[in-house]
Amino acid sequence: MNDEHSTSLERFGVFLNRQPEAFTDAQAILSETAITELFSEIQTLTGASTDAVAASVYMRRHGFFLTGLFHMLSKFNLLYTGKLEDVSLFIENGTIRFSIQADSFEDVHDRHEAIQHILAQYGHPVVESISKRAHVSKLILWENVWGYVIWMYSMLLTEECPSAQSDLDFLLEDETWKPHMRRSPFKQYLQNEEPLEAMTNYKRTTCCLLKELPNTEKCPYCPLNRT
Repeated sequence: MNDEHSTSLERFGVFLNRQPEAFTDAQAILSETAITELFSEIQTLTGASTDAVAASVYMRRHGFFLTGLFHMLSKFNLLYTGKLEDVSLFIENGTIRFSIQADSFEDVHDRHEAIQHILAQYGHPVVESISKRAHVSKLILWENVWGYVIWMYSMLLTEECPSAQSDLDFLLEDETWKPHMRRSPFKQYLQNEEPLEAMTNYKRTTCCLLKELPNTEKCPYCPLNRT
């Protein structure tokens, strides 16, 4: 890992070798005790009134983490291979950030396998656990991730990154998401638009629930604005 790699990761709230500052890890929060503590921490930080709102707040942070991994894959051909328990969570400036080991990246040899690895290791287990615990739709949680993913790939497409389009295309295929989901939620969110078009006129298909936070209005792209 070089300075460009670490700087890129930090844009997504992901830092190298900051584990001593961690209060939990991404494997631990799959347990009842740790996820309860996580939601309590988020409620203290943000004023979230329910577990569902706290879950949505967390998935925005976790979505940033996942997007950072996809960015490393597409731009630098590097795959993070650490375990979920190696993904540490710490709080800085009132928000949750992530710490991973710098030596846990490998060169990519099969891009499709790499993308499915990221989803299977760091995406699906967290979404399914949080969805079940907080009684919130997986579509809402994945759309919290999608907002960052489409923004990141739009940047790479504008920069003419050679692998960005094919990586994004694979994320839009239904088969990529099976058996965890029947269809690609990312394709659902596009609603037949091209990615750059969808980013230019960004809108959600689900409400992210953040309007429930104190002193927070509905997002300008909230679907509830269209009803």
